[in-house]
Amino acid sequence: MEAELIPAGSEKMVLTPRTPAELGNLSTQALRAELAQSLTMSARHLAYLAMIWRELENRGEDLSDLRTGLAIYLPQIAAGHLEAEAVIRYAGHPMLLRNIATLPIEQQRRLLAGESVPVLTVGPGGEYEQATLPAHTLTPVQARMVFGAGKIRSVSEQQAILDSQRVTAKRRARPGSDGRVRYDPKTDMIRIGRAIAPVGEVISAITAHQTDASPATDGAVTAVAMIKLTDQEHRQLKIRAAEAGLSVQEFARRLLVKFAAL
Repeated sequence: MEAELIPAGSEKMVLTPRTPAELGNLSTQALRAELAQSLTMSARHLAYLAMIWRELENRGEDLSDLRTGLAIYLPQIAAGHLEAEAVIRYAGHPMLLRNIATLPIEQQRRLLAGESVPVLTVGPGGEYEQATLPAHTLTPVQARMVFGAGKIRSVSEQQAILDSQRVTAKRRARPGSDGRVRYDPKTDMIRIGRAIAPVGEVISAITAHQTDASPATDGAVTAVAMIKLTDQEHRQLKIRAAEAGLSVQEFARRLLVKFAAL
């Protein structure tokens, strides 16, 4: 049985499928050669389908119902933005294919011909390690690093991205640096991560222990702090003292001693 494939050009190629028994009698080298030839024919067939797609679109046909499987790439192939062989080669790596599709067509062809790309990674000790790898071997993380803005990023550009990621990671690891501790004046609440608590409860918890801010006796007083407050500030202080179950004087004293110690 013969299946006739019509390529993008005027020539015709004929594929003669073999039976499983016939394939089993072929050498490994012959099988690889047959597979490579079949893939080439499939790419040419895809290019031919793209020509049909473009002609139908030029006639005003609605092809939205046919945008399934490999057919989703036909408009790009027809427009000359994507090599048909890239679709066949990288069909199993959709993210990589999307990145490659943003490259100039000549650069796509060089990658398909075997040109490798520079890849910068972070080693076990935190040091940068540079490698040159074929596109089809890239992991999704490496593909996002290597390809961007319609080009292949240089090693220096990749290092700039990794440096930025490291700075961001350090900021997130530093307590309070990422806004995890926040005060909402509208609700008078303090938010720490996903937990929230009234300001009065937080202050009460801080001043609850008697070791650093025990009640003063007449003989222990060695200094007097005079603090000027607005009426609003004084009212707020009385509210906080009431929430803590203390007099304004004792609450203010404990608060000053505790925060000074912190």
